[in-house]
Amino acid sequence: MEKQHTEMVHVEDPGEQAIDLEIQKSPAMSEKAYVREAADAEKTKKSAAERKLVWKADGTIIPLAGLIYLVAYLDRNSIGLANVMGMSKDLGITNAQYYNCLMMFYIGYIVFMFPGNIGLRILPPHYILGGCALLFGAFLTAMSSAQGYETVLAMRVLLGATQAFIQGLGLYCSMWYKRDEVATRSAIYYGAATISGAFSGLIAYAVQKSLTLERTGKEPWRWLFIIEGSMALFVGALVVIFLPRFPDQLRGRKHWLFTPEEVELAIQRMRSYNTVGAKVSARQALKTLKDPKCWLFGLTNAGIATGIASVGLFLPTFVKEFGFSRERSLLFSVIPYACATAVLPVLAKISDCVNRKGTFLIGTLSTVAVGYILLMSVSSTNVKIFAACLITSGLYPSVIFLITWLGVNTGGFTKRGTTWAVAEVFGQCFSIMGTHIYDGPPRFIKGHAIVLGFILLGIFNSCVLIWWMNRENKRKDAEEQEYRDRGEVHPHASKSLEEVQDAHISFRYIL
Repeated sequence: MEKQHTEMVHVEDPGEQAIDLEIQKSPAMSEKAYVREAADAEKTKKSAAERKLVWKADGTIIPLAGLIYLVAYLDRNSIGLANVMGMSKDLGITNAQYYNCLMMFYIGYIVFMFPGNIGLRILPPHYILGGCALLFGAFLTAMSSAQGYETVLAMRVLLGATQAFIQGLGLYCSMWYKRDEVATRSAIYYGAATISGAFSGLIAYAVQKSLTLERTGKEPWRWLFIIEGSMALFVGALVVIFLPRFPDQLRGRKHWLFTPEEVELAIQRMRSYNTVGAKVSARQALKTLKDPKCWLFGLTNAGIATGIASVGLFLPTFVKEFGFSRERSLLFSVIPYACATAVLPVLAKISDCVNRKGTFLIGTLSTVAVGYILLMSVSSTNVKIFAACLITSGLYPSVIFLITWLGVNTGGFTKRGTTWAVAEVFGQCFSIMGTHIYDGPPRFIKGHAIVLGFILLGIFNSCVLIWWMNRENKRKDAEEQEYRDRGEVHPHASKSLEEVQDAHISFRYIL
């Protein structure tokens, strides 16, 4: 039997006692071999050096990621507010043409989703993520000069193509944070998407009141595009300058924030479900398509994305149909997003503390279902606003739980990126449908009913995934015990997640 030994990784922390990270390895293992963390790893108190590293990452990566999501969702959803502000009327855009403009965003998004994910291992992440923000900011600013339907349509395609690249943020953060840390961080930066919903409503309200055609010579909706596009240009520049590379890409490089010792510590941390030096693998991409998890995640994301798209694009219209004026509709559309912003980090933190994701996803999707049922069944304006708050407070946390649940349960960089790309393709295809189903004001029964059906399908899929993952964990436990009883080392012991992905005998799914 091959004996195990302990490798001591020495890390100096200035001003603190040196620390040692213990990793149980066999002599045949390389740095790339996957070794599961101890079952109580998430409960172990972090060393001073690790706390300092995480603090630096939190103070740099998360704010920049949050700014990217803030401006991305401002730009993505601005057309819904612009339409309420009179864009279609001013440009002579018909209802059918407006829906085409909404739809074409997702066409561009779908085409570039896969390269947007795996491209992070081909070009430095700060160039890809910062560059995409610069581009979609430029395209939205250009849309302010539109004189007809064709320009708006073309800019929406380009906005979708460039915004597809921001989805790589989930993969990027999975290289810097452990499996029991990533949901909280994702909630913080993705929470900017909910803030953007509230913020965009306030911007639109202020623009509508102040930057009128009579005062400025431009329609208010044009100023909305200019302001929000310029914000994205500024954020893109910040990301290009300050966002760090992946930890294993910083090795041997001088960095303005992280010391060489901190880089080595970050590399050891990323090994909890990553492989040092992982490259893009066509074989992993093909294997992903044979994994049932991939399709279940995709179908679950279909309902979530349809809901997110319909809320982002039509919430001002929904609120206006409650009986409010144009200005009050813009203002009242802030309330549901404010509720989602408050709920999101709390639920994410709890899910990290208990190290569960699927069960929380079922809970948030159930909340969304209740909201849609209320919208279809009641006539009270107050209850409808409450239902809209339930929907946003369930949908946005559902995105976080799906992203993190998918990410922490998929081994191999390319497989993880491909799985998320497939889920997003499902989501955006159904988002296209979401732009065409809300055509029955004032109650929009057809649209709400269709989204509700997909949300219920997502709940069912989540239950199936929990059952399947739990069964696989038990099977791996039994197989490992058999090898121990025979005094043998499992063939996977010296292999990395890049070689066998989440089928690795030491990899356990988080339910």
